[in-house]
Amino acid sequence: MSEPNIGVVMFDAATDAASVIRAVQLAGGTPVPLHPKTTVAPDLADVSVVILPGGFSYGDYLRAGALAATQPIMRVLKEAVQSKELTVIGVGNGFQVLTEAELLPGGFIANQTPGFHHSEVELVIADNSSAMTNAYDLGEQIRLIQKGAYMQYVATETELQKLENQGNIIIRAKKSADDSVHDIVGISSTDGFVLGLMASPEYAIEEGFGTDHPDGPGMGVDGQGFFVSIVRAAGAIDNEGVVVGE
Repeated sequence: MSEPNIGVVMFDAATDAASVIRAVQLAGGTPVPLHPKTTVAPDLADVSVVILPGGFSYGDYLRAGALAATQPIMRVLKEAVQSKELTVIGVGNGFQVLTEAELLPGGFIANQTPGFHHSEVELVIADNSSAMTNAYDLGEQIRLIQKGAYMQYVATETELQKLENQGNIIIRAKKSADDSVHDIVGISSTDGFVLGLMASPEYAIEEGFGTDHPDGPGMGVDGQGFFVSIVRAAGAIDNEGVVVGE
């Protein structure tokens, strides 16, 4: 079976793009770097899932993710999502880009305690049927890194009620490190074709370089499931299936 292609948008200063590419490879996928100036859908012809990586795209000028949301590829992705031709997943800064592009509801503001935060957080899988959580068990508790200065998720009461009622909150924090409403860390669009995660799973994929764990510092690899989920989803979309080693 061929490895499914996973697009990774290479926004300027998206510092985590290289780590996301490696994570995709380790999960059994083939990363396909995509230029942010891409303007034609054929560039995405062999891609069924696209990841917007974390970092500080365009220096977070104006607002986190605001300039990246105006890049030509975002128009192409929006049209493809609306046509249900592919799935788009934003990680960290990529989640901020998706809210700025109005592909996901809500937005992000400065952390309740101002400044750049870098911490490990305990998360709970609230829905394991999505393109980024299907490799986890429902209710599974995982440990990932959150980092940034604008990680506090906010939304209107109408948006929150819709997210709750439709089951589109797929990952929550056991205790929010940034005071996001409803302890939201990951959400999906109503149709499931757009997803966002305010965490950095690419920093928890290899033993010795991951999060703290009972087996020792850096031994936590809970981020692996995120990328295995994406590769599985891409394989299902491509009708090829994906076999992933235990």
